[in-house]
Amino acid sequence: MKRALRAYGRFVAAILFLALLATASGTYILINQRLSTPLQDRYTIYADLPSSSGLTPGLGQAVNVAGVRVGQISGARLVNGIARISLEIDPHKLPRVYGNSTAALVPNTPLKDMLLELGPGGPPSKPLPDGGVIPVSRTDPPIDSDELTSALDADTRDFLQLLVADAATGTRGRGGAVNQLFKALQPTTRQLGEVAAALAGRRHELKRLVGNLAILTDAAGAKDKQLARVVETANATLQAVSSQDGALGSSLDKLPRTLSSIRSSLGDVQRFADELAPTLDRLLPATRRLPSALHQLDPLLTTAQPILRDRIRPLVRALQPVARDLAPATTNLLTVTPDLTQAFQVLEYVVNETAYNPPGDNEGFLFWTAWFAHNAASVMSTQDANGAMFRGLLLSSCDSLSAQPQLGPLLETVFGAVTACKDK
Repeated sequence: MKRALRAYGRFVAAILFLALLATASGTYILINQRLSTPLQDRYTIYADLPSSSGLTPGLGQAVNVAGVRVGQISGARLVNGIARISLEIDPHKLPRVYGNSTAALVPNTPLKDMLLELGPGGPPSKPLPDGGVIPVSRTDPPIDSDELTSALDADTRDFLQLLVADAATGTRGRGGAVNQLFKALQPTTRQLGEVAAALAGRRHELKRLVGNLAILTDAAGAKDKQLARVVETANATLQAVSSQDGALGSSLDKLPRTLSSIRSSLGDVQRFADELAPTLDRLLPATRRLPSALHQLDPLLTTAQPILRDRIRPLVRALQPVARDLAPATTNLLTVTPDLTQAFQVLEYVVNETAYNPPGDNEGFLFWTAWFAHNAASVMSTQDANGAMFRGLLLSSCDSLSAQPQLGPLLETVFGAVTACKDK
């Protein structure tokens, strides 16, 4: 045995290496050929299509969502005359598909290699369970060119074929120019899309308009007599209005001035509104306190009501004759009221000036008035049979008297001869 291993061991090792290499290569090829294994995590949903032409399950044809591969087409079978396509979805790339999802077969190459574009939908629809079906109303089959041309008549089909052939001849070798043309047409295409969307909306609105007009026409047909009366009444109304064209003309002539006055009034109202808003804001606290104040006035009003009824009202009635007699005096008083007002203002000034005591050691007039009264009593303390007399003391110098010679006769008249200054 050892001798055989030494003789053939290298050959056995080479065979084992080649077997392992072949196994690894086959596994890699099968994995890249999208071989499904029991270890793969997948869930299956189905899509019903009116036609599955160009679809060959088992070749790993893709299932894309927004251009991203999320699974593959694993099979197809006929169910009630409709092609039911099996879709294996990777839950790591697309966790769930909802009940409002859509599916469409689109060609991937000019040779009609197909792939399925899946719209997964979303809430509020519920997620499809494993094995759920997208109905045929939510799927679109591929449209072949022969199906498009079969819908045309013979002449239009011939013209279309000539157009395609001539377009191929005209664009041969001009790919760059065609590319630039398509780039230049991009804004126009976008605007045409907006126009088409607007036309689609207009079509829906026209459909509603036609339906509403049909309903209106049916209702008007059942009310033809009433409509005739309405027309006759409107005719009479218009005739009455036309007969007053002169008055309407004068009214229209006055309308500009009226509008001008309204405009100026609105400007004043605007200023009033600007002032009114802060005023109302400031009145708001008082308004909020008003109910409680009125509630607190209830006892006062209850108490004052019998006083007003039993005392104040008889007094007012008794004073009415006196008020009538006071009318002439009141009229005369009103004529002298301005002079009295001015006199009392002067009196108020004199009283304030006399009673004011300024700060500091200097006293006011009221303080010195008391001293004046005291000194006046001392000056008039001498009296005789004729009544009280003033007494006082006059001091002067002979020089002062000599400086005023006109005072000599006056002094002699009052005091007699002044002999004290004769030597001078």
